[in-house]
Amino acid sequence: MEIGPVFYDSSTQWILNLVLASMIFGLALDIHWRDFKRVITMPKAVIAGLGAQFLLLPALTCALTLLVDLPAGIELGMMLVASCPGGAISNFVTHLSGGNTALSISLTAAASATAVIMMPFNFMFWSQFNEPAMAIMQAINVDSEQLFKTLILVLAIPLSAGLLIRARFERAAKTLHIILKNTSLLALVAFILIAVLKNHQAFLQHIWFLLLIVFIHNSMAFLIGYLSARSAGLEVRDQKAVTIEVGMQNSSLAIAIVFTQFGGQAGMALICAFWGTWHIVAGLAVALIFKQQKSDQPVPIRGE
Repeated sequence: MEIGPVFYDSSTQWILNLVLASMIFGLALDIHWRDFKRVITMPKAVIAGLGAQFLLLPALTCALTLLVDLPAGIELGMMLVASCPGGAISNFVTHLSGGNTALSISLTAAASATAVIMMPFNFMFWSQFNEPAMAIMQAINVDSEQLFKTLILVLAIPLSAGLLIRARFERAAKTLHIILKNTSLLALVAFILIAVLKNHQAFLQHIWFLLLIVFIHNSMAFLIGYLSARSAGLEVRDQKAVTIEVGMQNSSLAIAIVFTQFGGQAGMALICAFWGTWHIVAGLAVALIFKQQKSDQPVPIRGE
């Protein structure tokens, strides 16, 4: 199946980077240094969450792309999303599910910091096993050093700045967080909507095919998180947090990388955009299911 080119204006790269950086900055304004300290107090949960997110999900996604015959751009997009850290919306969804919100916030903080190193490593490492996907990277001449610099600019610096302001000026940080949480999200939605409108034919032409791929891939991510949490023997509230954190990747970061590093490559752009929409729907559905579970009983695995 051929996916035609998407409209891409390289002059808007800096806008997308700025929007993403503001989202990460806003997220960091709601994180306290104690969220990182809390990681030490719950090592099993953190190891289960980060292990599923940065080890199992990228590896199994690579295996999935080798088992199915998909356009190389879509397979590369799947591996990019799988290499991303969890998104901030996972904290809200975990709260709705009755899960351990404090653990969710700590996992998001730890994953965001870890992603500066692990995201480019996972993406470059696992992509080399998929020859068609690797051919795209070689054709575009993706520079791993440049990818790392992009993550420093849009992830590490905003995260550090937000943490510092939260530690020094807590009241101002809370106010600024509320503002940025809304404005940056609206800006990102507007950016994506403009991109969708300019490429509506490509979206409509492949909508069911892409939704099926994203549904399968996203379901796999939630399942990996859930099984990892169960295998670690975590309490139900912690199982919910880990499951949702692994299942809701920061697809906004993936979209930014596609447009800044891959020139808006069609398959990658479409799969990341569809993931960004679907994982919210799926996350809310998972939260609704989890909400029905009693906190003193494990969530049953099908077949048990």
